[in-house]
Formats: sequence, structure tokens, C-alpha cells
Amino acid sequence: MCYCHASPETAAAGTPAPAARDVLPANVKPSHYDLSLTPNFDTFVFDGTVAVSLDVKEDTTTIVANASELTIKSAKVVVTHVKTESTQTAKAITTNQEAETVTFEFDNALPAGAKAVLTIEFTGIHNDKMAGFYRSGYTDKDGNKRYLVSTQFEATDARRAFPCWDEPNLKATFDATLVIDAALTGLGNMNVVDEKVSEVDGKAIKTIKFARTPIMSTYILAFCVGDFEFVETESKPKTPADAKPIKCRVYALKGQGEKGLFANEVSARVLEYFSEFFDCAYPLPKMDMVAIPDFAAGAMENWGLVTYRETALLVSSQTSVSAKQGVAYVVGHELAHQWFGNLVTMDWWNELWLNEGFATFVGWQATNHVFPEWKVWTQFVSNDFARGLGLDALRSSHPIEVDVKHPSEINQIFDAISYSKGASVIRMLSAFLGADVFANGVRAYLKKFAYSNARTVDLWAALSGASGQDVAKLMYAWTREMGFPIITIKDESFDATKQELTVTVHQTRFLASGDLTAEEEAKSTIWSVPLTIVTHVNPHSPVRYLLTEKEAKITFPYSQVTGNYYKFNYQTTGFYRVGLSAKQQSSFGEALKLHFNNLTSEDRIGILSDAFATARAGLSTTAGVLDIVKSFAAEDNYFVLSELDTRLSQLVSLYYKDKDILEGIYALQRSIFSPKAAKVGFEYLDTEDDVAHLKRTLVLRRAASAGDAAVIAEFQRRFKLSLAGDDKAFHSNLRGAIFYTVMTNSTSTAEFEAILDIFKTTTDAQVRSVALGVLGSSPDIEIAHRVLAMALDQEQIRLQDSVYIVSSVAMAPPKEAVYPLLWTWLKANWDTLHVNLKSSLGLLGGTVSIVVSVQIGDEFADEVEAWSRGDDLAAEDAKAKRVDQMKAVTAPLKQAVERVRGSTKWYKSDREGVAAWFTENKF
Repeated sequence: MCYCHASPETAAAGTPAPAARDVLPANVKPSHYDLSLTPNFDTFVFDGTVAVSLDVKEDTTTIVANASELTIKSAKVVVTHVKTESTQTAKAITTNQEAETVTFEFDNALPAGAKAVLTIEFTGIHNDKMAGFYRSGYTDKDGNKRYLVSTQFEATDARRAFPCWDEPNLKATFDATLVIDAALTGLGNMNVVDEKVSEVDGKAIKTIKFARTPIMSTYILAFCVGDFEFVETESKPKTPADAKPIKCRVYALKGQGEKGLFANEVSARVLEYFSEFFDCAYPLPKMDMVAIPDFAAGAMENWGLVTYRETALLVSSQTSVSAKQGVAYVVGHELAHQWFGNLVTMDWWNELWLNEGFATFVGWQATNHVFPEWKVWTQFVSNDFARGLGLDALRSSHPIEVDVKHPSEINQIFDAISYSKGASVIRMLSAFLGADVFANGVRAYLKKFAYSNARTVDLWAALSGASGQDVAKLMYAWTREMGFPIITIKDESFDATKQELTVTVHQTRFLASGDLTAEEEAKSTIWSVPLTIVTHVNPHSPVRYLLTEKEAKITFPYSQVTGNYYKFNYQTTGFYRVGLSAKQQSSFGEALKLHFNNLTSEDRIGILSDAFATARAGLSTTAGVLDIVKSFAAEDNYFVLSELDTRLSQLVSLYYKDKDILEGIYALQRSIFSPKAAKVGFEYLDTEDDVAHLKRTLVLRRAASAGDAAVIAEFQRRFKLSLAGDDKAFHSNLRGAIFYTVMTNSTSTAEFEAILDIFKTTTDAQVRSVALGVLGSSPDIEIAHRVLAMALDQEQIRLQDSVYIVSSVAMAPPKEAVYPLLWTWLKANWDTLHVNLKSSLGLLGGTVSIVVSVQIGDEFADEVEAWSRGDDLAAEDAKAKRVDQMKAVTAPLKQAVERVRGSTKWYKSDREGVAAWFTENKF
């Protein structure tokens, strides 16, 4: 049952060999599906019929398709061969639950070269696990429990909705029909071409037939049926010549439609941008986006019918700027997929990054185009770039192109490597080749592989053709090898006559643990690293050097003056760390004071990020990093302040047991944020831009979290005014900060009950999300117990939201009490969590990661590994069950344990030095 759709040559170039994949037999290949589905909102058992047009590749008496949780009622095949037509009914139908397949056996062989139509009648389940053709429940304005049904097919759940060839490179066209209650709205990938209402058993039934889709993969087929309303606009791309107007709609539950206006306007502008930027017209006549109450991921890029969590699509006057930015970015990301993923699809899941890395990169690019005032590329450095570095610095990381054998492995690579590292190396490559050259290569790639599948080597070939450079050679290590380099400066030599500095640079793999062995160092990958160096002489005209060896000498203009400096990785574009010695760190801190404004905000973020990462790895000291932090006392840039916040929060999490050090960290934090909080105040002005609003929110929130009594008191006062009915007590941008502050400083259950009531009664998804995110953050450990119980009750907390409950408890002040509680809770409820979340994209792994990775102690890491093996279980079958369950979280569990060990090492190695630093600096 193993078949590779790549040729031997391309397999040798980096695609997994045929034996590496569990795929369907190649005896037949689908070309078209005619699918009819009849949802049922009473029994949650839907009926379906599918007629699949097949090309018979070899003589066979069996046909194997994918199917999961379907009941097959009947199957027949009509075969046309040499102008002769014959019909057979399947003599046997066998399902394999583990393999998720159904096998149809026939008496007479289907001859090679024949055309066949396999017609199957079946039923399926509208499950409540957010996978397949699932149900989503909600309460309407009259208090009635209602449902809608929607699909989530990526990665391999189309097979839960109909028997199919559920592999990305087995593309086909689709004719789809929905048979639904006449009062409901039915949506599909394409526009409606026919709609008829008839009466069945005294009930009005609507039959909706959609236009035929382009050739596409099964995982982007989609349907939604519910009581929706919509807002509408039109996208009018100017180029290319064949571009046509696109009808754009956002659908939401009744009463929520107006909240789709912002996202709909963004979608129209983004579709115009991509059509023009890619020089490739959007091929469908419409773009529908739908807000779904229950949704495992953030959004799903189904061609022409993109589905979202409500919080990722709907915007109101209650929405903060940061949440609004999130909506704009997610829309940009999903619409990027209409080209990267839908029009051109990865050949197999090992190259998921071709979908997700590119969509992440150009999603940011589209957001920057529509909202240039947001400076999203600076935000990218603190967000996706940092996430990619964080995960890829672990031994338990994986290459961007990771071999995937079985569908069960796919969900675990929807992570920061495929998305964030993928986007970051693309950003680096675009900067190296030049934006225009890069864009030309991408356009050539899209044109050549439109409506088909492609591999990474195909993209490299297109970029090589546009640039004249060997991009495949340049990028091989970045996508096929795990990890990234750290660039260290081994020595310096200044030539006073030439006013030049020569430095010797060295590259080796960076590990967050810093414990690269001599053997690993000797065998370390040699990356092709595009180095960029700026100095006090040329602060914005970088020297460029492509490092292709382990070590090299680089010479650049320099001068020996007070406050001189050089900085590698201009604007933090290269995906690597820069290691500085203690002496270099000290001189850098002094230079920062003199040349602060010479360094871009991206560079200042990079300095902080690298300093903390190398300290954690033991390659520098945390005390030295704190000296650099002090030099940022006058920092006024929102994005850099946000990075400072992130890095100081790391220290808070590390030293939560050391009260003296913790108070020192808070005092340092107050010294940075409290003066700024006092300056900006609590009122948001309409004359200010969004970044100014973000800055005010940040400095007030961080001052409060550091114990600024004045800010805390004002937050508490405004919260009470709000509860008393004052709708203008605080700006929507402050809601999260105020809710969290009143919860963490509460002395009774009153604040918890008030926020719980807001969570239960609000009709605004963004407000509900903010309330949910702080419910467990009380100092009262009994509240932590209560909300963790809620996380398992689907009547109170949606499955998609249970992870936020866990996260809120992890943020509660008594960490020495809540961290053990979280671990005990996870172990006690593991079987339930596994059943509920294993089908959803990333939620189970995310829960495990939150609970485990925050902890400190090698003994704890040992305990987690023993638990994952089932060492606490006596029965062998129970141990085997535990080990099998762990397959769903193998990667996130290993990564979490590695983070625990890394944090423990950092804590032990630097604790005394950090304590001394705070004493000496009087914090």
C-alpha cells in the first residue's frame, strides 16, 4: 500500500523514498467527485452519496479509498473500456479503522486503461470534536440551544465526511450538492448554480447545487450549514489582464453580521494585492469567510470558503487594537493560501512549509501593504522570527522538510518550524536575493505549477531562474537540516591606517541548552549564512558577506572612537544568533547609550533576543544581559519595549521560587515601565495612531504586573465602575490588562465571579476570550481547582477553549502551588483529554506544553518521561495504551521536557550571579 508520486530523481533530491509513506494503492486515480450530503441536526447522522470518476491504472479487483467513522451502505462501479460499459456491485466492503480505509472487492477485474465511476452510499457523524463534517453548538438570542455544521478537513479528515482519496497530490474536481432545511444557509467552495425547494415529509427542504470546482486537493473542500447572516463587498483587482471582480462576504451567526465588516474590507484589499503582486488572478468568483463558534485552529483556508474562529474574524467596538491586528493578519494568511496551498499545493505533507511558511510570510506582507502604519515587519521579529528560533534551538526540533510516513504524524508538524522558521528563512532569502528578484521567481513558480503539486526543489528552481544563483545549494541546509547557527566573533584586528576592522567569525549550531558536544561541533551543519554588518560608521549601509565555511575573516570600514560598535544581522533579517563575549556585551551596552537612535528597532530587538538566548545557553551571563537591559531604560519604542517585556517575563518565570530575586526583577521592570505609564496615562485619544494605543496598553499592563500600586489601584477603580454600569470606565484596549490585574490582586472571590459572569453573558467573542484568558489567574488556589474542573465540562467551556483555561491557571500568582496542581490535573484527566482533543489540530499538544514547559527541575523532567512510558502503571496493556496515546503528542512533549531541563540548567548556573547583580544595582 505504498506509492510515491515523485519520480526517482526528485525523490533523490530530498523527497522521502516511496517506502517512507503510508499511502493508498496506485491501481486507480480519482479525477472527479460528484458529492451529495444531507446534514441532520436532530440525530447528527448525515447521509451522503458520492460518485467518483476513476482512471484505472492497472488490472484490479479491489479499490481502496480513505474512510473514517463512516458507515458504507452500498457501492457499485460502472466501468467503460474499449467502448464497452459494465456495472458491478461490490461483493465485499471492508473497513480498516486503524488505517482509515475502506476496501471494495469486485468479482471481475477492472482493466487497466479503463474509466470507472464508483458510486457509494454512506452515512457519517456530525461529531463534536471539530474534525470532519462536525457540529458546533451555540445559544441564540432567545436562550435556545442551536447548532450549525461545518467542515475541517486538513490534514486528513475529508475521509470523515465521504470516502475519498485523501492525499494532497491526488487532486480532482468536485461537483457538490447540499440537501438542507430550507430556512438555513448552505455554503460551499463555489457559487450556487441551482437551488430548489421541495416538501419532504411535510418539511421544506432546499437542494443547493454548487458550480464545479477547479482541480484541487480534498483537504480544502468545505461546507457550512447554519442560520447565518452576511455582509458583502467587492474586490476589484486591476491586474493581471484576466482578473475579475470577486464577491466577498463574511458570514456569522444571526445578530453578529456587522462584526464582519472590518475583516471583509481587509479581504477585498488583500485579494487585490495578491492578484496584482503574484500577477496571477484569483480563479474563483467569490470569497466567503465564515465565523464558527467551535473551531480547533485559528482559521482554515478552504478554497473560496475560509472558516475561522469567531475571535479571528469578528471585530466590534469592544475589540482591542492587538486583536484587530490579529484578525487582519489571519485574513491575510488564509487568503495567501488561495495561491500557496490551493492553487499550487505541496506534493506531500513533508513539505507542509511550502503552504504554511509562505502563507505566513506573505500574510505579513499583505498586512503591511494594507496597514503600513502598523510596522508589522518589526512585529514579525518579536513574533514569528522569535518563535522559530525558540523551537529550532532544541535538540527535539525537526527540519523544515520533515519526513512524514503516516497521517498520525502530520498534525505535530503544524508548528513554529513549518510556520515561523519557514517564514523567517523566506524573509532572509528575499532580502538576500532582493525583493523584486524574489517576487519574479515566485510568480514564475505559481504560473508553472498552477492547479498541480510542487516540491521545494521546484521553488528553488524558479528562484534560481529569476536570480541566476544556485538557490537550492544556498537553502539546502536551512530546510533539510535541523537547527540554525550562532555566529561568534573569535578575534578582531584594527588597521588604523586603513581605518578598517577585520574580524574572524565562526559558525556552529546553536542549542538553547548550550551543551553542544565536541563531536556535534565537528559534525555541525555548515549553513550558507547571509551576513550583514552595520557599524557606528555606516549604521544603515550594511556590509554584506555570504558565509559558506565554518570560519572566515571579514573586513569592513571602522574607527576607534568613544562608543564605537559593530553589529551583525542588520534589522535582524538573518535566521541566526549572534554570540558576544562578556567584554563585547559590556562595550555594546556603553555604545547603546551613545548611539541608541542609530540602531533600528529591529536591531535593538535582536540585541535583546540574542543576549537572553546566549545567557540561557550558558554562553554569556545573565548578569551581563541585565547590564544591557539597563541601557534600555530610556527606550520609548513600543516594539522594543514589548521585547523587553517578553525577556523580563522569562526571568519572572525562571525565578518564581526566589522571592528576593523576583522582587528585584519587578523593581527593574517598574524602573522601565512605571515612568512611562505615568507619562501616557489611562485615556486613549482618537488623534493617536494604533501603535500609540498599543504602547499605552503595554506600559500600563507591565507596570501593574510589576506591582505599581498606583496603576493597580486605578485599574481596580475602573473595573468597579464598569461593573456598576459605566460603559466608558476603560477603553477596550485595557480590558485584558484590567481583568488580569484585578484577578491576580484579588482578595476574595468577588472579582472571579464578576469576570465569570462577563464570560457567560457577553455576546462579543473578543470580550469572552479576554475573560476566559484570566479566569484561573487568582491567588486563591481553590479558584484554580474550580476552573480546571470547568475545562473538562463542555457545557461550560468549548473544547477549543480548554487550553486557555489551563494557560490562565499557569499565570496565577502562587506558581509554587499552581504548577504542581496543573501537573496533577493533567495526569488525573489524561484519558479524557486524549479522547476530547486528539482529533483537533494542536490542542492536546498545546495543553501538554503549557503544563510541562513552565516547570523547573530535572527531577520533574524525569517524572514526566517516566509517566509518558507508563512507568506508574502496573498492567502491561495499560502501559501500552499510554505509550500509544503519547504518539499524538510526541514532539510537543519532548520539546517541553527539553525546555524544563534547559530552564533548570540556566537557573542553577546563573542564580548566584543574578542575585548579586540585583543587590549591587540596588533593585
